[in-house]
Amino acid sequence: MTVRTATTEDLPDVGELLAAAFHTDPVSVWLFPDDDRRRAVQPPFFRTFALLALESGGSISLREDGLAATVWFPSSDDDEDVMSLFDMLTDEEAKKFEHLSELMAEHHPDRGEHRHLQFIAVHPDHQRHGIGGDLLAHDLSALGDMPAYLEASSRLSIPLYQRHGFEHIGTPFDPDPDARMYPMWRAG
Repeated sequence: MTVRTATTEDLPDVGELLAAAFHTDPVSVWLFPDDDRRRAVQPPFFRTFALLALESGGSISLREDGLAATVWFPSSDDDEDVMSLFDMLTDEEAKKFEHLSELMAEHHPDRGEHRHLQFIAVHPDHQRHGIGGDLLAHDLSALGDMPAYLEASSRLSIPLYQRHGFEHIGTPFDPDPDARMYPMWRAG
């Protein structure tokens, strides 16, 4: 497996990969209930997230074959208002996204410097074959002793994270009962 650090030139591909990987994710379905709308809006939505990761000092790991990517943010407490960057959202979607962002901020642990795994994406045709786990192991090795945090957005992904040393912390939270998120921490 060859992995490289993505640059701004990779953002369109990263946005498309994340959109494909998260198309049926419970949180994505809650945020964008209409299938056609979700298919149209998620690539620019995720591309914006990827750009924010790079601009904030985070990183994106991308498999050279384009089948998987991770999007990491630093643990900074930057309260900069970024909602204006998500101008692809309707007013209703923006309200839902803002609510979700507030919930995530409220549940984000205050445990010192760490990295936040915002997204791990594997192309849907290649999921459940160990690709995501291999990429996560690569990234965690590169982090060394740096702690890491994530919110699992699907119960199906929890065992993967547990195999890589993440443990449940706090209480699961949800913007909607069908879109529960599970905060998890890895001590490093």
